[in-house]
Amino acid sequence: MKNIFLFGYYGFENAGDEGILQGIVEQITKKVPGVKLTALSYNAKDTSDKYNINTVSRNNFKEVIKAIKESDVVVSGGGSILQDVTSSRSLLYYLGIIALAKKMGKKVMFYGNGFGPITKGFNKKLVKHIINQIDVITLRDHESKEAMQSLGIKKDIIVTADIALGLEPIKDEEIKEIFQKEDIDTTKKWVGISVREWKGYKEYKEIIAKTADYLVDRNYEILFIPMQYPNDVNTSMEIANMMENTPKILNKKYSPRELIGIIGKIDLLLGMRLHSLIFATIVETPMVGLEYDTKIKNFLKIVEQKSGGKVEDLDIIHLWSTIDSVLQHEKDYIKKLQKTRIGLLQKIEMNVEIFERFIKEGDKK
Repeated sequence: MKNIFLFGYYGFENAGDEGILQGIVEQITKKVPGVKLTALSYNAKDTSDKYNINTVSRNNFKEVIKAIKESDVVVSGGGSILQDVTSSRSLLYYLGIIALAKKMGKKVMFYGNGFGPITKGFNKKLVKHIINQIDVITLRDHESKEAMQSLGIKKDIIVTADIALGLEPIKDEEIKEIFQKEDIDTTKKWVGISVREWKGYKEYKEIIAKTADYLVDRNYEILFIPMQYPNDVNTSMEIANMMENTPKILNKKYSPRELIGIIGKIDLLLGMRLHSLIFATIVETPMVGLEYDTKIKNFLKIVEQKSGGKVEDLDIIHLWSTIDSVLQHEKDYIKKLQKTRIGLLQKIEMNVEIFERFIKEGDKK
């Protein structure tokens, strides 16, 4: 039996990272029967209950060290955990796990990760030194690969896709039940909005509020879809209070599959959160992304969807005209999603195929 230690941004009630973990667990257990998975988590019990795997608390350093020691392979499971835009602290934490694993002689793999940006000089040197020791690297987009290579990382890097793209929505009957409980009228047209806090900026919230009112004037209902609970609920409520009209906010915490199902029933998604856009791709819902991070721009490019602009300097006229254009040519954007998703699903499978070869054959130099 192979013991695998997974680490990522798990247990923080972030639907995107939970979707990634769910996708990895399903992929690996299906492809490698009998494998023992242990995941790092902020809420170890909750993660263990959800995915039926072993877990250790990220704050229990003795247990983390023990889990690494007992593993055959250490896997960095998806997400953009290696970046210092939001914090150097988390970057150093994850680099420490990798460094400790290599010191113990463990094999380490990046499993469909995002990467960067790394902005600070010391962090760049440390990242270069540690990542050049990793055995196998698969990344979810070419920009992440270029960011790694620009730091002097010489390892072979294979571009695949975000693991969460392989998830499926819940059944239609279950979606109908959610809509009934949330009092969402499915006979009306809906635009979903996914927002988050970003660096204390407020102007983008005012623009989103005005945009939501603009859409209401065009006979669309507004549904705020929080991706991280309860943070995004609070941000959604703040924007809703700026509106002249009354939108709907999903106050309840929903699973990744439930959120995918909900997004599949709306006409358009206006999204800041990367995985709101990824979930929209799964169910072929046209989208307009709001760029708070380069990963948003990178993903929109992959799926051939529109950007409404950068969060720091949103232009309301550009945003409205972009939304109008996507709504007017909705079928064209759906076709683009249908086409790109086929290729993305094939790339997702590459992650687990590479993983399977890796644990069977040993290190890939």
